[in-house]
Amino acid sequence: HAFARAWSWLIMKTIFSPVKVSGLGKIDTSKPHVYAVNHASALDIPMLYVNLPFQFRILFKSELLSYPIIGWHLKRSGQVCVNQQEPSRSVAQIRSALKSLRAGMPLVIFPEGGRTPDGEIKPFMPGAFFLAIKAQADIVPIALVGTFELLPMNTYHIKCHPLEMRVGEPIPTTGLKGHDMEALSAKVQKAVEQLYYDSSY
Repeated sequence: HAFARAWSWLIMKTIFSPVKVSGLGKIDTSKPHVYAVNHASALDIPMLYVNLPFQFRILFKSELLSYPIIGWHLKRSGQVCVNQQEPSRSVAQIRSALKSLRAGMPLVIFPEGGRTPDGEIKPFMPGAFFLAIKAQADIVPIALVGTFELLPMNTYHIKCHPLEMRVGEPIPTTGLKGHDMEALSAKVQKAVEQLYYDSSY
């Protein structure tokens, strides 16, 4: 985590884009929450590492393992790999993540399943909330604003742009079961969208 944070700090310093963080004070960071974040840019992860003041693990797609340096780090640092083509190969990773979450390690998820190609929030995948329900952990919605304009998908040209990390109120999962995933997903998506599209910030 320390390596990733230092690497992310260097990246954020070189893009010359100010970051405004709001709402983090609403969260009891001593508790293991699941943080549900919109995904618009390759810079989302560095932004989270720099601005979330605690250690966490990330649920990521197996395709990222092929990326230089990033794949090596994800494998070595205990992040949670999910194979979307062959979910059965992810069972051990999911069990490990559930154990870590119950033991107090926060988890970051990107419920859209991938980066948005146009800057708009895409439908959330209900299965992304399986771990939160199993661990009965609150879900914290987070909207990253400006990262798409800074570095959209399929480009390496960074355009300096003010960034924001907006943190919403925790959404409880106490008492929820597997059949509640669809409704929970819709509720979390609505919360992230309200944060993302709110012009009053």
